[in-house]
Amino acid sequence: MIKNLTTSTPFIRPFPAFDDVFGEPLALHRKHFLPLVSVDVSRAHSDLRGWLPIVMPVEPLLEGEVGDWTPEYFDFYNKVGQIAFRVSEGRLTFAGDFRFFAYESGAIFRVFSGRDDEIHADYSRRISSYERNREGFLQHGRIPWSEYGPFDPGTGEGCGPLVSQLGGEPGRGNLGHPWPPSNRQGKTFRFIAEVQGFSYCDGGTQAVLLFYDPEEQIALFRFDWT
Repeated sequence: MIKNLTTSTPFIRPFPAFDDVFGEPLALHRKHFLPLVSVDVSRAHSDLRGWLPIVMPVEPLLEGEVGDWTPEYFDFYNKVGQIAFRVSEGRLTFAGDFRFFAYESGAIFRVFSGRDDEIHADYSRRISSYERNREGFLQHGRIPWSEYGPFDPGTGEGCGPLVSQLGGEPGRGNLGHPWPPSNRQGKTFRFIAEVQGFSYCDGGTQAVLLFYDPEEQIALFRFDWT
């Protein structure tokens, strides 16, 4: 197990390009997800090979959790606080209906009626924060702990982890049920890594946990907004 990586190493790739992370439809993936870092899965499990991206949804906007407002688009893997992707040649394709995201279905505009400007502003804030941190990483090789604390990339003061944990056992936190997550046959997913989302994006989740089923080729993410 490796913890609290604040600078890049040969087995992580922070801010991978959208085209390298997602399959089609690329425009919808780009609209709803932020690629944080790709990790060499062999560092988590010696019998696995290849790289997997860790991504975070732009939602939830304003408040709540991802999936809070769209239960009609839930399925086995995609529900409140959890999303899944099919994996093919290291790229991710969302395994659900994109209307699961309230910004896509329009559900958030109905739930928060009359607050359209706030919703669009919150969406834009997250995108611009992510881009700002990506540019900062390209220049300095570090990201801030958060948008709201002192940060000196030269000394490392106030820097955040690019990866909080790679391999080992996942922390429990506020991470939903069942625990640990399992596939349709009841087989437990393998934990790969954890990332601190708000270090990459203002408004991001506290913890993004990546789990993987190498047989079904499913990457599953759990989120903790505690």
